[in-house]
Amino acid sequence: MCVLGPRRFLYYKTVRLLLSEESMLSRAQSKVQELRKSIDQLKAESEQLERDAKIAEEIMIHGRTKLRQAGKQIQGAIRSSYKIERQARGLKDIINELPRREASHFKSQVSSLASEAKREKSVLSKVISKISNYGISV
Repeated sequence: MCVLGPRRFLYYKTVRLLLSEESMLSRAQSKVQELRKSIDQLKAESEQLERDAKIAEEIMIHGRTKLRQAGKQIQGAIRSSYKIERQARGLKDIINELPRREASHFKSQVSSLASEAKREKSVLSKVISKISNYGISV
């Protein structure tokens, strides 16, 4: 039970004597209306936030799918770079059988292409690890 202080008690008793029953009812009714209005605003805001959360979730799921697909394509490119490196090694072996003068030109070209494939493979591997760090299995 809550006990009001003497001043507050006198104030409310005096106000009650001076105010008519109708004015007290209208005052209470207006406060109830304000409360209803704020509850309606809260409901509308929560519905809007739920819609926004649902849209964000759909976008996130779509983005995850895109990242997974991109990761698979990148892995395919990494496999291709392995093949290119193997072919370059095989080509170097063939070039070593050619005369030195002609072989040196081809050998440098093959070496530069193999190193470029290796660089691309390392860049793509970094991208794959970045995708994996987001928790997306590739």
